[in-house]
Amino acid sequence: MTPTHLFDAPERKNERDEPCPLCGNAVRLKHSGHHSFWGCSQYPTCDYSQSLHETGDFDPQPLPEQCPECHSGLLLKKGRYGFFIGCSGFPNCHFMLDPTAAAETTATIACPECEKGHLQQRANKYGKQFYACDRYPKCKYALNEEPVAQACPDCGWGVLVKRDSAAGVRLRCPQKQCGYKSEPL
Repeated sequence: MTPTHLFDAPERKNERDEPCPLCGNAVRLKHSGHHSFWGCSQYPTCDYSQSLHETGDFDPQPLPEQCPECHSGLLLKKGRYGFFIGCSGFPNCHFMLDPTAAAETTATIACPECEKGHLQQRANKYGKQFYACDRYPKCKYALNEEPVAQACPDCGWGVLVKRDSAAGVRLRCPQKQCGYKSEPL
C-alpha cells in the first residue's frame, strides 16, 4: 500500500497579487514552449504580458547623451542581468552599453579583429569576467583572459593575454595556431 498523500503536490501559485495594469483582471503564469511569462487572463482581448525576470519597479530613465549610431536619445534601462544603457530607437537600433563595465584598464586596447573598437571587461550571466569588443554585435571578438596591449612577436597579432602558469604569469598569443608564450614575468 502506497501513501497517496506523498504524491499530493501543494497547489502552485500561478496568479499574481497585482491585477493587470491594462484591464484590471487577474494576471496568471503562462507557458509557451520552454518559456514562461506573466500574462493577462483575458487574452486575446487584453494582450498584457511581462517577463518573469522583470520586477516592474523601474521605468527607463532618459539620459542627456545621444546614441552614437542613430542619434536617438539614450535610456538607462533595467534588464534581465541588471542595468544597462540602451538606445531609445530599439528595435531599429541595437546600441547598448553596460554602465558598470570596468573599462578603465582595457579602454586603450584596440580590438585586433575589427581594428575599430576597443576591448572592454564584461561579465556573463553567471558573473564570469571576459573581454569583448565594444562594437558588439558588429564585432564579436572576445577573450577569456586579460588582454595586454602588446603585439605578438611571432605572428604579429595585436594583443597578448596574461595567463597564470606553474612557473608564474606569462604572456601568450590568443591565436590558437600561433602558440607563442613569453618567459615568466
